[in-house]
Amino acid sequence: MFTAAAVLANIEARFPDAVRYSVRFAKPVLLPATAGLYVAEGDGGWDLTLRNMAKGYPHLTATVRGL
Repeated sequence: MFTAAAVLANIEARFPDAVRYSVRFAKPVLLPATAGLYVAEGDGGWDLTLRNMAKGYPHLTATVRGL
């Protein structure tokens, strides 16, 4: 849950007042680790992916859509 909140904190300034946030968790982030956040804007919202920088597998994928 911390990872999902940390991902949102990086881009929340772009959001309208009300949004729907859907998250799917994949592999856990084992510390120490380096992860990259990828954000694609379109279709009335944002698609987010947090990936392991060394191996490329996803830690989580998420969508944010305005209400």
